[in-house]
Amino acid sequence: MKTYLEASDIPTTPLGGIEIPRLIMGIHPYDGCSYQNPERDAQNGRAFNRVDAVTRVLRCAVEEAGLTAVQVDHMLPELDRLHLQAVCETQQQTQTQIGMVAYILIPVTLDGEIVSYSSRAHSTFYAHDERLGGEAFRRKIAADEIVRYNANSDPAALVTPATVAPYTAADAARFEIDYGILEQYLGFFAGCDILVADPGAEIDLLAMTGRFDLIREYIAFLRTRFDTVITSVHHAGVTIPLLEAENIPVDGYLTTVNRPGTFMFPTPELALDAIANASKPVIAIKPMAGGRYLGEQAFDYVFNEVGVAASMFGMGTMEQVRETTGAARRVLGIN
Repeated sequence: MKTYLEASDIPTTPLGGIEIPRLIMGIHPYDGCSYQNPERDAQNGRAFNRVDAVTRVLRCAVEEAGLTAVQVDHMLPELDRLHLQAVCETQQQTQTQIGMVAYILIPVTLDGEIVSYSSRAHSTFYAHDERLGGEAFRRKIAADEIVRYNANSDPAALVTPATVAPYTAADAARFEIDYGILEQYLGFFAGCDILVADPGAEIDLLAMTGRFDLIREYIAFLRTRFDTVITSVHHAGVTIPLLEAENIPVDGYLTTVNRPGTFMFPTPELALDAIANASKPVIAIKPMAGGRYLGEQAFDYVFNEVGVAASMFGMGTMEQVRETTGAARRVLGIN
C-alpha cells in the first residue's frame, strides 16, 4: 500500500513534525450537512446512507485528483461511521493510505452537564464577538448565510445575551473536561491510523472564558495519543490571538476562510488579521462559503491572497470532485 505522500502529486506543507497535503477532503456533505437548507440536508442523508455510495466518490478523489487526506468525525454517529467505513474501503480498493484528520469534540462540562454547543456557549461567543466587532459584527451576523442556515432561517432563533445569559467567570471556574466521555469519542476511531488530531471548536469557549489551563491539559492528553495536534477555531478574530498570547502548544489552526467572509467571526477583517499574524500554519475550511463561491476564484483567494498552508473542502459527487479539485489543482500549479 502506498503512503498518503507517495500516492499523491498534491504539494505538501509542514504541520508539526509531518507533511500534510495542501488539499484535504472535508466530511460534508457525507454527514448530511449542506450549509444550504434542510431539504438539501435530507437529500444528502439519503444519497450517502450507503458505504458504496460514498466510496465511489472518495475513490474518484484519490485516483483522479490525487487527494489522500480526509477529515473524519464522530458527532453524527450513523453517517459518520458510514463515512469512516468508506474511507477504509477506499484505502483497500486503491491500495493507498488516506491520512485522516480527526475532529474530536471536547466534552466540556459544567456541574456534570456537557455545555459544548449549548445556548449559553453561543451567547458567550456573541458577547465576546460584539465586544470586539461592535456594530460591524452585528451587521455581519445578521446577514451571514451559514448563520441563517444554522438558525433554520429564523432570525428569532439567534442566541444573544439579551435572550440567554452568557457563562459568567464563576461558571467558567467550574468547567471541567470529562475524560471518560472523551475516551468514548476516541473509541469511535479505534483501529484507524489518525494523522492529525483536531480538537473541536469548544476551544473558543475555553479561550473566551480564560480556561487556558483546561486547554493545555486537553492538548497534553491528546499528545499522549497523537503526534500532531491542531485545533478548530470558529471565532478566529477572538480566539487565535488569545491562543497565541498564551502560547498554546498546538501545531496549527483550522478555521473558516473565504472571500465572501461567510462564517468568519467577529468580522472577516478581524479574522483575517488574526490569521495573518498567527505563528502556526492555518488550514482553511469553507473556502467555497458553503457552496456559494465556487471555482478557481475560491482557491486563488485562500492560497494566493490570504496565504493559508492548506485547505479542506467538501465534494459530494464525482462531478463535483472533478470540477472542484480541477480548480484547486490549477491554482496550485499542478497539471
